[in-house]
Amino acid sequence: MGKKQSKKAGSDKRNIVFEARLVEAGASEALAAVEEVGDKAADLVDLWIRNNNAAAVTAVAHSESAPASARKAARRGLNVFKSRGIALPDVKPAAPALQAKEAPTLEAWFIPPDQSGIATYTIGSSVRGQRYHIADIRVHETAGVIEMNVGEATGGSIRDSFRDMEQRVGFSPAPVPVEWARWRIAEGRKRNAASGLILPLGFDTASDLLEPVPEVEPEHPTLAAGLAVTDEDLDKRVAGSAHLHNDPEFRGWLPEIQFVQELLTKVGQRIGPEPEKEHDRINVIFDEEIKAAADRFFTPEVRERLAQRMRDAAVSSFARAGRERALDVLAVAEAARRCGLITSPPSDVPFLRSFFQKALAVVAASSGGQIQIPVPGKAEADPSRGVVAPPEALEEAARSAARRSEDPKNP
Repeated sequence: MGKKQSKKAGSDKRNIVFEARLVEAGASEALAAVEEVGDKAADLVDLWIRNNNAAAVTAVAHSESAPASARKAARRGLNVFKSRGIALPDVKPAAPALQAKEAPTLEAWFIPPDQSGIATYTIGSSVRGQRYHIADIRVHETAGVIEMNVGEATGGSIRDSFRDMEQRVGFSPAPVPVEWARWRIAEGRKRNAASGLILPLGFDTASDLLEPVPEVEPEHPTLAAGLAVTDEDLDKRVAGSAHLHNDPEFRGWLPEIQFVQELLTKVGQRIGPEPEKEHDRINVIFDEEIKAAADRFFTPEVRERLAQRMRDAAVSSFARAGRERALDVLAVAEAARRCGLITSPPSDVPFLRSFFQKALAVVAASSGGQIQIPVPGKAEADPSRGVVAPPEALEEAARSAARRSEDPKNP
């Protein structure tokens, strides 16, 4: 019984069905065909080999822009054809004049800002059958362009690097309009003059990718996609915003350590030198001080910067998780902008408050699941005698650190 199942599983590959136009593709259609079928490219090539479609197999075998798996299968197929005595078509390089007439295709991708405010823009230019001319530019929100790499890559290697990034960090570069990427890079270059940071080498060799720069700022990709949060929808989306910290775009976002230390110091001051008297109130004290820490940390300037980063992050959220998740992100960005010191403080926004809950979880994880709270008097006499925060005080923080959520859409 087991052998029969194994044989059936091994034959599934031969049962993959492709459209007739793909099966009968000639040399001129072969590259487009393997691109179209994506992960099944090698299976399509195997079918061509079985059908003695030497023209299509040869075209893929000699193309550097074909997916790596398809190219490998095609080169193996050439040996199969030789063993069958099948004549292989001559491979002639395209005439330079014909290549010059074909306009290159431009594409751009975007990695949203990380915790330090660095975003990455990638622009590539390709002509069918050739490698991409590609530039990766990292831009800091205040310092300007901090790194630039220019080179060549195959379409397959670009896709492989995107898949590798998605496996490592949970998302891959999102496609964006070339004009918008060029504008953002040009604005970053202007900031270099103000910050004094020397521009990296490479701009001269990538002028065909980075120019022309639009005269007017292009529409943000979220607006181009029709993503907008209404006032009626804002409160509802913001109420569940803590779970956004589980998304890969925001997992690394934390307050600076000095603000976390300040929070713990203030908790210790409220507990006082006789912590046993405040044991029943520690959870309440933690909750109040977390809110106070969020209100201190998220000044108007910090909130504006965070809102801009989140607007950019929504581009990635839209590409990775769809419209609803992107609207959740945009809602928090708008809520952060609207916060005031007296009415609607930052601590009223769960996403902002959870910055400190997540930070406490990180601190606890680095010290065996506990947090030592410095208590005046006791801590000075014996640093090891601080108060250990009870597990209940870290419950929400632990849930965030474990990348779980009460949101059924984001388990």
